[in-house]
Amino acid sequence: MTPKPLAPVAHATAADAATSALFTAIVDRTIAPGSHLRLQDLAEQFRLSMMPVREAIRRLAALGLVEVEPHKGAFVRPMTLEDVTATYTTRFLLEGAAARAAAARFTDADAEIAHDALDDRARFLDRGDAEHARDAHERFHFTIYDAAGNPWLNRCIMPLWRNSERYRIESMRHKELNEQRAREHEEILAAVIAGDGDAAEEAMVLHLRKSMDLIVNTFHERNITTNAVDEQSGTTVT
Repeated sequence: MTPKPLAPVAHATAADAATSALFTAIVDRTIAPGSHLRLQDLAEQFRLSMMPVREAIRRLAALGLVEVEPHKGAFVRPMTLEDVTATYTTRFLLEGAAARAAAARFTDADAEIAHDALDDRARFLDRGDAEHARDAHERFHFTIYDAAGNPWLNRCIMPLWRNSERYRIESMRHKELNEQRAREHEEILAAVIAGDGDAAEEAMVLHLRKSMDLIVNTFHERNITTNAVDEQSGTTVT
């Protein structure tokens, strides 16, 4: 399969833009799991010098999306059943706790931002704009997590969230589930707005569990316990 070319970078600081572009390419599997990230090739495609690309690789390695091997270079981390299970079960604990804490502190302004994010997500999904729908989805969740008022909790959640985005592409292919996911988001938000910490935590964990189950079922359907193989999306076994 001929790899899809990467889009050149044309915004933000060079390092920030390179990080965003490389993250997107990993999440949508333009760059497949296990791929060798060659500085010169990436710099040419992003139309940047190698320094910001090197910084982008360093940042994504800190998030756990990239592995740097001495004397070999940087590689996109493989996608495995064990990894997705560990990622999501940890998210249950952290994001459930964040939703519970947010319920005690959520303001009308927070609610407005969260509602707007859900509206944006629905609109972008209708347009088939997966990248902006993903951004709106993140904005919704982190409006809740920010409201928890615990910066350390957010710092723990973010690497897990970023890693999950590589797997969530599977659930996004099931367009028939969009309405169900929208209802789950509304249930989370309603519980947080009502100040019901128990219900907010329960709704958040249930939402995440359904995502994990869908992804795990996809692995099992393909009889895969290590790397996902998806020719359409460019994912390969390494």
